[in-house]
Amino acid sequence: MKTILCTALTASTLLASPAAAKELLVNCLWPAQHFFCAEVLGPWAEDVAAATEGRVTVSVPPRSLAPPPKQVESIRGGLFDAGFTFNGFLADEIAGPLVAMMPFTGTGDGRASSLALWRTYETHLSGLDEYDGLHLLSVFVAPGGDFYSLNDTPIETLADATGRKMWALPGVTSAILSAGGGGVVSGPAIQMAETIQSGVVDGFVGIPPWDAEKFNALQYARSITVTRKKIFTPAFSFVISDAAWEGISAQDQAAIMALSGAAFAETVGTIWTDLNDAKMQSLDAQMQVIQASPAFEAELLAASGGPVAGWLKRMEALGLDGEAVLAFYEAQIAAELTSN
Repeated sequence: MKTILCTALTASTLLASPAAAKELLVNCLWPAQHFFCAEVLGPWAEDVAAATEGRVTVSVPPRSLAPPPKQVESIRGGLFDAGFTFNGFLADEIAGPLVAMMPFTGTGDGRASSLALWRTYETHLSGLDEYDGLHLLSVFVAPGGDFYSLNDTPIETLADATGRKMWALPGVTSAILSAGGGGVVSGPAIQMAETIQSGVVDGFVGIPPWDAEKFNALQYARSITVTRKKIFTPAFSFVISDAAWEGISAQDQAAIMALSGAAFAETVGTIWTDLNDAKMQSLDAQMQVIQASPAFEAELLAASGGPVAGWLKRMEALGLDGEAVLAFYEAQIAAELTSN
């Protein structure tokens, strides 16, 4: 009888005890002073601890624990629990979220695009479960990028862009320029300054001015040609490993998602857009600023059919109407731009 009573007492004591705290190691691939690390992840970590009453805490390393293309691999391998990645690095395994990187769908407003992408994911894409071994916490989209000339000839036609060697991020933008016969040098944005400083290229494309400055490339530009809709809007996924996520109670998962999802997307998009808008306003004193002509925009749109067609085929293979998904995404952007 004593043994039974002791066992029962021990069990009841354990049940009454608070759950052990869960510490999440969340990597930031950008430098610690980057707004995302300092102004987004830091406050999010504090909010998570408060919302879960300390049951879940978040630590962010002072520097990235893995190079940009290895973020998801490192999360799946257990080097850290969560982090974010450029969706271009996942292009071979995810299709749906690439809707935000289709040419001439986004604008310079990262807030509108970020909210639109999250809503598109929730409405159309979440059932695909494309993030193998990962739980998607949020998504976000940078302000769209424009065309920069590194010589005295501005880029005002498609021929101006394809008639010179250009730096571009891997993916859609590179494909458009390459299809038009242009010479393209691709690579991570964090390494673009090396290519530009070496004189290998005569222009670059697809990066918003604020980011171009942070990557030490903007200072070499002689002119920028600004399009209304952008040839490229960099999109990102904020993910946590399934193993780490499943170690969190349902109550705390709900609390974390309330701070993630649309709320996180809006925070990142708003800050990024404000920073980029401020940089855009100062460009006149630094370089020639040219508004793209309707003819140039029409040329670019016509040249973008290949990447879009390829994406639509991937969506069809997944059993989704890609045109409907794309239309929904663009409609969400338009609604946000109108409401603001």
